[in-house]
Amino acid sequence: MEVKLDTKKLLVFEEVTSNKTIYYRQFKEDEKEEKVKIYEKTSSGFTYYLEGGNSIKEIIFQGYTNLPEIVSPFGFGFEEKSITNFFKFKLENSGYDKLFIADNLPTKGRKKNTLYIELDELVDLKSKIGQEQRACNDTKTILIRNFLKEKYPSLSFDYTETNNNKDIVLRNLNTKLIHQLTADDIENLGKFYVEASKKYSRPDIVKKMIKGLQKNAQLLTLQEVINKYEKLLKENPAESSWQEYFNEYITLFDNRYFQKINYKNIALGITKYPDLVLVDIYGYIDFYELKKADTKLLEYDSNHKTYYWSKPTSMVISQVADYLQKARENSVSYAKSIKEQTATEDFSGIEVNIINPRAIIVAGTSKQLNTVQKQNHFKNLRESLKDIEFVLYDELLDRLKNLLEMIKI
Repeated sequence: MEVKLDTKKLLVFEEVTSNKTIYYRQFKEDEKEEKVKIYEKTSSGFTYYLEGGNSIKEIIFQGYTNLPEIVSPFGFGFEEKSITNFFKFKLENSGYDKLFIADNLPTKGRKKNTLYIELDELVDLKSKIGQEQRACNDTKTILIRNFLKEKYPSLSFDYTETNNNKDIVLRNLNTKLIHQLTADDIENLGKFYVEASKKYSRPDIVKKMIKGLQKNAQLLTLQEVINKYEKLLKENPAESSWQEYFNEYITLFDNRYFQKINYKNIALGITKYPDLVLVDIYGYIDFYELKKADTKLLEYDSNHKTYYWSKPTSMVISQVADYLQKARENSVSYAKSIKEQTATEDFSGIEVNIINPRAIIVAGTSKQLNTVQKQNHFKNLRESLKDIEFVLYDELLDRLKNLLEMIKI
């Protein structure tokens, strides 16, 4: 046995036998002078040992006259430590304890306890991991630099966008990412897509790309709206949660509306305000009043064998009727106040029509209408309302789902 490599901290010994050459590692500071077998060389290739792990124990390199540079010649595993650690510790109870690496893998006679991987595939994996690590380090540096630039503008740093590595960005554009995106994220991706499409000079290609993007963005956004709606419907939260939801999303799923009014800044002549005041595309006003999904809808009159509005439902109907009456009585001053409150330096304000305002009540679900008689009486009752539309929560959910299907076509 003779010394093959001599470094500052360790020695590598070579032991030649009749049919193979064995290499050992020994640390110079090891008083016991313990030698650890690191790999064997034969006429067909190398058998490389991974010590200390509970998964892959041996790496077989077939068809090589020199030990591939992807592993350390000192026996510590792959040059990329994350690959070493994965094969050593992350395949426990997998049934695999050997790794076979070659340029041309065998198609027959494969062993069940062995993983078969081409060397180029591992080289590519190492390169990708290196890109991720460099990008991560670059991103950390950029984030610190941008932070200091915001705190101390006099510093000579330029603000820099992060994650500008094309390969990393494209590699992360997968279906798992989609489920994490918000509507704002999708909108930002859409803006990037539109800018990227300008790379092409043919207008028909640009038009086709943008049209496809708009459709996909609509689908993703509406699906997010539906998911949140279903969650609220299941949880049956307080009315305030429904107010927050409708305030954020109603202009997305009901394209009749283009503007919400901050009604608390508008003189309506009433002390109780509607949950939402919306302006449709023609400038007409709608009032929304939102009750809980479990609001009781009907009461039964045993004497007349008929159903009538429950007390909480009657109260909300009376309430919105008052909104409508006050809006009609003060239509001129109300429209003027809206115009003034929505005016900006570049915009003279919203022109609204309060000729025949409407109110929409959202309350209850169809689960309460569990008989044909209840369904018929509810239909008659809500159709008798003047300028008031009564919508059940699950009916509105069905509208959203129908809209989603229409967009898919």
